[in-house]
Amino acid sequence: MKKTVFSFACPCCGKSVEVDTRTGKARATKPEEKKGGGDLDALLGAQKRESERLGDLFDAAQSSEASDLDRLEEQLKRAKKDAKNDEDERPPNIFDLD
Repeated sequence: MKKTVFSFACPCCGKSVEVDTRTGKARATKPEEKKGGGDLDALLGAQKRESERLGDLFDAAQSSEASDLDRLEEQLKRAKKDAKNDEDERPPNIFDLD
């Protein structure tokens, strides 16, 4: 015997829709339970936790960039000092090689 009643979830409202192929009629039944509960308070709580997590990640990245900047500035100062001390040993001018 062929199955004449098919059931699927509506993508818009989440209700279960039953379609009878013999009669051509469709009806909506109870809404399907969505993951996460669909509760506004739960949604706002999840949003706040995600916001805090992203804020912590941003703060960590910002402090990492600041420490990298300090390290690079120190390397630049050291390189300038070394270059000042090595003024006697300038590389030969490529135009003087003739």
